[in-house]
Amino acid sequence: MEGLQILYIIFAAIGFIFLGISFFGGDAEVDIDIGDADFDISNAEVDADSPHVFSIRTLAVFLLTFGVAGFVAHSNGYEVAGQLIAGFISSFGVAGLVFLIMKGMYSMQGSAQVDSKKLVGQKAIVTIPTTKSGVAQVKVSTAGGIKEYICREKNGKKLKQNDSVNILESAAGVLTVEK
Repeated sequence: MEGLQILYIIFAAIGFIFLGISFFGGDAEVDIDIGDADFDISNAEVDADSPHVFSIRTLAVFLLTFGVAGFVAHSNGYEVAGQLIAGFISSFGVAGLVFLIMKGMYSMQGSAQVDSKKLVGQKAIVTIPTTKSGVAQVKVSTAGGIKEYICREKNGKKLKQNDSVNILESAAGVLTVEK
């Protein structure tokens, strides 16, 4: 086996290992100390609501594909320039595809957080009638499912269970409703 083939196998192996870490142990931390330099892989990843082009997963796929494509091109008799071109084209293509798939999957996630300001104008159903302190509880159908909120009736009217009310405003997590 020639030196270039070994190098391609090393690239593929490193990509495979990091891809496995990102799938099965995404929270794993790797700390590399070389002389005075220090690199912590947990510094390269951040919790975010979308994938990144330079995430560990995307870079691992790039390395894995580059190693496999370079090895195959070398085995088929391509010169070094052909091996590099095959490696880069394949790597950018596959890593780009993985990035787009991850981006698509992230975009399908729903948000469980509901901005109570968006509830204004909707109907709600009273689940707990007005208490002595003047508050009641209502349930509202939202994009994240059915949520329950504390409310006060605008004119101080007593709310009964299963009353239908209109939401007028939201302030400090308390809805103002009208019967």
